[in-house]
Amino acid sequence: MREILLIGHGTRDDDGAEEFRRMVRRIGAALPAHRLAGCFLEFQAPDIQDGVDRLVAGGATEIVAVPVLLLDAGHAMADIPRELARARSRHPAVAIRYGPHLGFHPNLLAVIGRVLAAVGEDPRRPAPDTALLMVGRGSRDPVANSNFYKFSRMVWEHYGYDTVENAFVGLTRPSLPEGLDRVEALGARRIVVVPYFLFTGRLYRRIVATVAARQAARPDRTYAVTPYFGLDPLVLDVVRQRVEEAVAGVSTAGQDAWMRPLAEARYGPREEGHPHPHGHGHEAEQGHAHPDHGHPHADHHHHYDPPGPSAHPPGRPDGPDARGREEPGAS
Repeated sequence: MREILLIGHGTRDDDGAEEFRRMVRRIGAALPAHRLAGCFLEFQAPDIQDGVDRLVAGGATEIVAVPVLLLDAGHAMADIPRELARARSRHPAVAIRYGPHLGFHPNLLAVIGRVLAAVGEDPRRPAPDTALLMVGRGSRDPVANSNFYKFSRMVWEHYGYDTVENAFVGLTRPSLPEGLDRVEALGARRIVVVPYFLFTGRLYRRIVATVAARQAARPDRTYAVTPYFGLDPLVLDVVRQRVEEAVAGVSTAGQDAWMRPLAEARYGPREEGHPHPHGHGHEAEQGHAHPDHGHPHADHHHHYDPPGPSAHPPGRPDGPDARGREEPGAS
Protein backbone atom coordinates (compact mmCIF):
# COMPACT_ATOMS: atom_id res chain seq x y z
CA MET A 1 0.00 0.00 0.00
CA ARG A 2 1.49 3.32 -1.11
CA GLU A 3 1.38 6.36 1.19
CA ILE A 4 2.43 9.95 0.42
CA LEU A 5 4.31 11.79 3.18
CA LEU A 6 4.47 15.59 2.81
CA ILE A 7 7.37 17.01 4.81
CA GLY A 8 7.23 20.61 6.03
CA HIS A 9 10.15 22.54 7.44
CA GLY A 10 8.51 23.12 10.79
CA THR A 11 8.40 26.24 12.93
CA ARG A 12 8.01 27.19 16.58
CA ASP A 13 5.15 29.41 15.41
CA ASP A 14 1.93 27.45 15.88
CA ASP A 15 0.12 29.50 13.22
CA GLY A 16 2.70 28.54 10.62
CA ALA A 17 2.52 24.87 11.62
CA GLU A 18 -1.27 24.89 11.35
CA GLU A 19 -1.07 26.42 7.88
CA PHE A 20 1.07 23.48 6.77
CA ARG A 21 -1.43 21.03 8.27
CA ARG A 22 -4.22 22.76 6.35
CA MET A 23 -2.17 22.43 3.18
CA VAL A 24 -1.79 18.68 3.80
CA ARG A 25 -5.56 18.33 4.17
CA ARG A 26 -6.23 20.27 0.97
CA ILE A 27 -3.71 18.30 -1.06
CA GLY A 28 -5.24 15.09 0.31
CA ALA A 29 -8.65 16.24 -0.87
CA ALA A 30 -7.22 17.12 -4.31
CA LEU A 31 -5.63 13.67 -4.69
CA PRO A 32 -8.29 11.22 -3.51
CA ALA A 33 -6.56 8.34 -5.27
CA HIS A 34 -3.59 8.63 -2.89
CA ARG A 35 -3.32 8.10 0.85
CA LEU A 36 -1.56 11.18 2.19
CA ALA A 37 -0.17 12.41 5.54
CA GLY A 38 2.14 15.18 6.76
CA CYS A 39 5.07 15.61 9.13
CA PHE A 40 7.77 18.15 10.02
CA LEU A 41 11.55 18.17 9.80
CA GLU A 42 11.86 19.98 13.14
CA PHE A 43 10.12 21.96 15.89
CA GLN A 44 6.70 20.31 15.50
CA ALA A 45 5.15 16.86 15.79
CA PRO A 46 5.07 14.45 14.16
CA ASP A 47 8.69 14.50 13.02
CA ILE A 48 9.85 12.41 10.06
CA GLN A 49 10.53 9.26 12.10
CA ASP A 50 7.12 9.45 13.78
CA GLY A 51 5.47 10.21 10.45
CA VAL A 52 7.00 7.14 8.83
CA ASP A 53 6.20 4.97 11.86
CA ARG A 54 2.52 5.96 11.72
CA LEU A 55 2.26 5.13 8.04
CA VAL A 56 3.96 1.77 8.51
CA ALA A 57 1.68 0.97 11.43
CA GLY A 58 -1.26 1.70 9.13
CA GLY A 59 -0.04 -0.87 6.61
CA ALA A 60 2.14 1.15 4.23
CA THR A 61 4.51 -0.93 2.15
CA GLU A 62 5.73 2.02 0.06
CA ILE A 63 6.19 5.64 1.18
CA VAL A 64 6.82 8.51 -1.23
CA ALA A 65 8.21 11.48 0.71
CA VAL A 66 7.82 14.96 -0.82
CA PRO A 67 9.55 18.01 0.74
CA VAL A 68 7.28 21.06 0.77
CA LEU A 69 10.23 23.43 0.45
CA LEU A 70 10.73 26.21 -2.08
CA LEU A 71 14.44 25.75 -2.78
CA ASP A 72 17.10 23.04 -2.76
CA ALA A 73 19.01 24.11 0.36
CA GLY A 74 20.57 21.92 3.04
CA HIS A 75 17.25 20.72 4.44
CA ALA A 76 16.10 19.35 1.09
CA MET A 77 19.49 18.06 -0.03
CA ALA A 78 20.96 16.67 3.21
CA ASP A 79 18.79 16.77 6.35
CA ILE A 80 15.63 15.14 4.98
CA PRO A 81 17.54 12.45 3.02
CA ARG A 82 19.45 11.65 6.21
CA GLU A 83 16.21 11.22 8.16
CA LEU A 84 14.74 9.04 5.42
CA ALA A 85 17.86 6.88 5.46
CA ARG A 86 17.31 6.37 9.19
CA ALA A 87 13.71 5.41 8.53
CA ARG A 88 14.78 2.90 5.87
CA SER A 89 17.18 1.25 8.31
CA ARG A 90 14.37 0.97 10.86
CA HIS A 91 11.83 -0.35 8.31
CA PRO A 92 13.85 -2.38 5.78
CA ALA A 93 10.74 -4.05 4.37
CA VAL A 94 9.20 -0.70 3.38
CA ALA A 95 10.21 1.06 0.15
CA ILE A 96 10.82 4.75 0.93
CA ARG A 97 11.34 7.06 -2.04
CA TYR A 98 12.15 10.77 -2.06
CA GLY A 99 10.48 13.23 -4.41
CA PRO A 100 11.32 16.76 -5.60
CA HIS A 101 11.04 20.03 -3.70
CA LEU A 102 8.84 22.75 -5.22
CA GLY A 103 11.66 24.38 -7.17
CA PHE A 104 11.05 26.46 -10.27
CA HIS A 105 7.49 26.70 -11.51
CA PRO A 106 5.51 29.36 -13.42
CA ASN A 107 2.80 29.30 -10.74
CA LEU A 108 5.27 30.65 -8.20
CA LEU A 109 6.12 33.54 -10.51
CA ALA A 110 2.40 34.25 -10.85
CA VAL A 111 2.00 34.21 -7.06
CA ILE A 112 4.56 37.00 -6.86
CA GLY A 113 2.16 39.13 -8.91
CA ARG A 114 -0.68 38.28 -6.55
CA VAL A 115 1.18 39.20 -3.36
CA LEU A 116 2.31 42.44 -4.99
CA ALA A 117 -1.30 43.27 -5.84
CA ALA A 118 -2.20 42.62 -2.19
CA VAL A 119 -0.11 45.68 -1.16
CA GLY A 120 -1.50 47.91 -3.90
CA GLU A 121 1.07 47.25 -6.63
CA ASP A 122 0.36 46.86 -10.32
CA PRO A 123 3.44 44.79 -11.28
CA ARG A 124 2.81 45.41 -14.98
CA ARG A 125 2.83 49.18 -14.52
CA PRO A 126 4.98 49.98 -11.50
CA ALA A 127 6.03 53.50 -10.61
CA PRO A 128 9.57 54.24 -11.83
CA ASP A 129 10.82 54.97 -8.30
CA THR A 130 9.53 51.65 -6.86
CA ALA A 131 11.94 48.82 -6.13
CA LEU A 132 11.35 45.21 -5.13
CA LEU A 133 13.49 43.53 -2.50
CA MET A 134 13.14 39.76 -2.67
CA VAL A 135 13.96 38.16 0.70
CA GLY A 136 14.82 34.49 1.12
CA ARG A 137 15.51 32.41 4.20
CA GLY A 138 19.19 32.07 3.36
CA SER A 139 21.39 29.00 3.36
CA ARG A 140 25.01 27.97 3.58
CA ASP A 141 24.45 26.13 0.29
CA PRO A 142 25.74 28.46 -2.46
CA VAL A 143 23.70 26.69 -5.14
CA ALA A 144 20.44 27.27 -3.26
CA ASN A 145 21.33 30.94 -2.77
CA SER A 146 22.17 31.32 -6.46
CA ASN A 147 18.86 29.69 -7.42
CA PHE A 148 17.08 32.35 -5.37
CA TYR A 149 18.86 34.99 -7.44
CA LYS A 150 17.86 33.11 -10.58
CA PHE A 151 14.20 33.22 -9.61
CA SER A 152 14.33 36.92 -8.73
CA ARG A 153 15.88 37.57 -12.14
CA MET A 154 12.78 36.01 -13.68
CA VAL A 155 10.67 38.36 -11.55
CA TRP A 156 12.61 41.24 -13.12
CA GLU A 157 12.20 39.80 -16.60
CA HIS A 158 8.50 39.03 -16.24
CA TYR A 159 7.23 42.12 -14.44
CA GLY A 160 7.86 45.78 -15.08
CA TYR A 161 10.15 46.82 -12.23
CA ASP A 162 13.44 48.48 -13.10
CA THR A 163 14.97 47.41 -9.78
CA VAL A 164 14.69 43.95 -8.23
CA GLU A 165 17.27 43.28 -5.54
CA ASN A 166 17.88 40.38 -3.15
CA ALA A 167 18.50 39.84 0.54
CA PHE A 168 18.35 37.04 3.09
CA VAL A 169 17.03 36.88 6.62
CA GLY A 170 19.68 34.48 7.93
CA LEU A 171 22.90 32.53 7.38
CA THR A 172 24.27 34.49 4.44
CA ARG A 173 24.51 37.95 2.95
CA PRO A 174 23.29 40.42 1.92
CA SER A 175 21.21 40.66 5.07
CA LEU A 176 17.80 42.32 5.06
CA PRO A 177 19.18 45.64 6.43
CA GLU A 178 21.93 45.54 3.79
CA GLY A 179 19.34 44.92 1.08
CA LEU A 180 17.27 47.85 2.27
CA ASP A 181 20.38 50.04 2.30
CA ARG A 182 21.11 49.08 -1.30
CA VAL A 183 17.69 49.86 -2.77
CA GLU A 184 17.64 53.14 -0.87
CA ALA A 185 21.07 54.02 -2.29
CA LEU A 186 19.75 53.22 -5.77
CA GLY A 187 17.16 55.97 -5.30
CA ALA A 188 13.96 54.03 -4.65
CA ARG A 189 11.24 56.08 -2.96
CA ARG A 190 8.86 53.13 -2.51
CA ILE A 191 10.37 49.80 -1.46
CA VAL A 192 8.28 46.64 -1.59
CA VAL A 193 9.76 43.74 0.38
CA VAL A 194 8.71 40.32 -0.95
CA PRO A 195 9.37 37.46 1.51
CA TYR A 196 9.85 34.23 -0.46
CA PHE A 197 8.06 32.17 2.19
CA LEU A 198 5.28 29.61 2.07
CA PHE A 199 3.98 30.13 5.61
CA THR A 200 4.13 32.55 8.49
CA GLY A 201 6.70 32.05 11.24
CA ARG A 202 9.37 33.78 13.28
CA LEU A 203 11.41 34.76 10.24
CA TYR A 204 8.44 36.28 8.43
CA ARG A 205 7.54 38.25 11.55
CA ARG A 206 11.15 39.39 11.82
CA ILE A 207 11.00 40.74 8.28
CA VAL A 208 7.83 42.68 9.08
CA ALA A 209 9.37 44.13 12.25
CA THR A 210 12.62 45.09 10.51
CA VAL A 211 10.79 46.89 7.71
CA ALA A 212 8.52 48.67 10.19
CA ALA A 213 11.58 49.94 12.06
CA ARG A 214 13.12 51.15 8.81
CA GLN A 215 9.89 52.98 7.93
CA ALA A 216 9.94 54.74 11.29
CA ALA A 217 13.54 55.79 10.72
CA ARG A 218 13.02 56.89 7.10
CA PRO A 219 9.67 58.70 6.79
CA ASP A 220 10.86 60.19 3.48
CA ARG A 221 10.29 56.79 1.85
CA THR A 222 7.41 54.31 1.73
CA TYR A 223 7.87 50.65 2.62
CA ALA A 224 5.57 47.66 2.28
CA VAL A 225 5.85 43.94 3.01
CA THR A 226 3.84 41.55 0.87
CA PRO A 227 2.03 38.54 2.35
CA TYR A 228 3.70 35.14 2.38
CA PHE A 229 2.36 32.68 -0.21
CA GLY A 230 0.10 30.69 2.10
CA LEU A 231 -2.58 28.43 0.67
CA ASP A 232 -2.90 30.19 -2.66
CA PRO A 233 -4.47 27.75 -5.15
CA LEU A 234 -1.49 28.21 -7.46
CA VAL A 235 0.86 27.03 -4.69
CA LEU A 236 -1.38 24.06 -3.91
CA ASP A 237 -1.30 23.13 -7.59
CA VAL A 238 2.52 23.06 -7.53
CA VAL A 239 2.49 20.77 -4.50
CA ARG A 240 -0.05 18.50 -6.18
CA GLN A 241 2.11 18.32 -9.30
CA ARG A 242 5.23 17.51 -7.28
CA VAL A 243 3.38 14.67 -5.54
CA GLU A 244 2.30 13.23 -8.86
CA GLU A 245 5.85 13.53 -10.22
CA ALA A 246 7.25 11.83 -7.15
CA VAL A 247 4.86 8.92 -7.58
CA ALA A 248 5.92 8.66 -11.24
CA GLY A 249 9.61 8.90 -10.31
CA VAL A 250 10.36 12.07 -12.30
CA SER A 251 11.09 15.70 -11.51
CA THR A 252 10.78 19.01 -13.32
CA ALA A 253 11.64 21.14 -10.25
CA GLY A 254 15.06 22.13 -11.54
CA GLN A 255 14.20 22.59 -15.21
CA ASP A 256 14.36 25.94 -16.97
CA ALA A 257 12.02 25.13 -19.85
CA TRP A 258 9.07 26.92 -18.24
CA MET A 259 10.93 30.25 -18.38
CA ARG A 260 11.19 30.61 -22.16
CA PRO A 261 7.45 30.47 -22.99
CA LEU A 262 6.82 33.13 -20.34
CA ALA A 263 9.49 35.37 -21.82
CA GLU A 264 8.19 34.88 -25.35
CA ALA A 265 4.60 35.54 -24.26
CA ARG A 266 5.71 38.88 -22.82
CA TYR A 267 8.30 40.00 -25.36
CA GLY A 268 7.68 37.82 -28.43
CA PRO A 269 10.27 35.45 -29.90
CA ARG A 270 13.78 36.76 -29.48
CA GLU A 271 15.40 38.08 -32.64
CA GLU A 272 18.97 39.11 -33.28
CA GLY A 273 19.42 42.76 -32.40
CA HIS A 274 16.05 42.95 -30.61
CA PRO A 275 16.31 45.63 -27.88
CA HIS A 276 16.02 44.59 -24.27
CA PRO A 277 12.48 45.19 -22.95
CA HIS A 278 13.70 47.20 -19.99
CA GLY A 279 15.73 49.52 -22.18
CA HIS A 280 19.14 48.25 -21.06
CA GLY A 281 21.97 47.08 -23.30
CA HIS A 282 21.38 43.90 -25.28
CA GLU A 283 22.94 41.83 -28.03
CA ALA A 284 22.77 44.59 -30.63
CA GLU A 285 24.91 46.88 -28.48
CA GLN A 286 27.49 44.16 -28.02
CA GLY A 287 27.63 43.39 -31.72
CA HIS A 288 26.58 39.79 -31.35
CA ALA A 289 23.61 37.62 -30.46
CA HIS A 290 23.69 34.92 -27.83
CA PRO A 291 23.03 31.48 -29.31
CA ASP A 292 20.20 29.28 -28.21
CA HIS A 293 21.81 26.74 -25.90
CA GLY A 294 19.12 24.15 -26.35
CA HIS A 295 17.05 24.20 -23.17
CA PRO A 296 15.14 20.95 -22.63
CA HIS A 297 11.63 20.72 -24.01
CA ALA A 298 8.90 21.49 -21.50
CA ASP A 299 7.57 17.95 -21.39
CA HIS A 300 10.97 16.30 -20.99
CA HIS A 301 11.38 14.71 -17.57
CA HIS A 302 14.53 13.70 -15.73
CA HIS A 303 14.43 10.71 -13.46
CA TYR A 304 14.88 11.80 -9.88
CA ASP A 305 17.29 10.13 -7.48
CA PRO A 306 17.48 10.97 -3.79
CA PRO A 307 20.40 13.35 -3.17
CA GLY A 308 23.05 12.59 -0.62
CA PRO A 309 24.41 14.93 2.05
CA SER A 310 26.09 17.95 0.51
CA ALA A 311 29.54 19.21 1.46
CA HIS A 312 30.03 22.91 2.03
CA PRO A 313 33.33 24.54 1.04
CA PRO A 314 35.45 26.19 3.74
CA GLY A 315 36.08 29.88 3.92
CA ARG A 316 32.52 31.19 3.74
CA PRO A 317 32.08 34.84 4.82
CA ASP A 318 31.62 35.04 8.57
CA GLY A 319 28.97 37.76 8.60
CA PRO A 320 26.61 38.42 11.51
CA ASP A 321 24.11 35.85 10.24
CA ALA A 322 26.59 33.38 8.73
CA ARG A 323 27.13 31.15 11.74
CA GLY A 324 25.26 28.15 13.03
CA ARG A 325 22.83 25.81 11.32
CA GLU A 326 19.90 26.80 9.20
CA GLU A 327 17.70 29.03 11.30
CA PRO A 328 14.20 27.98 12.34
CA GLY A 329 11.30 29.59 10.60
CA ALA A 330 8.72 29.13 7.89
CA SER A 331 9.66 26.87 5.04
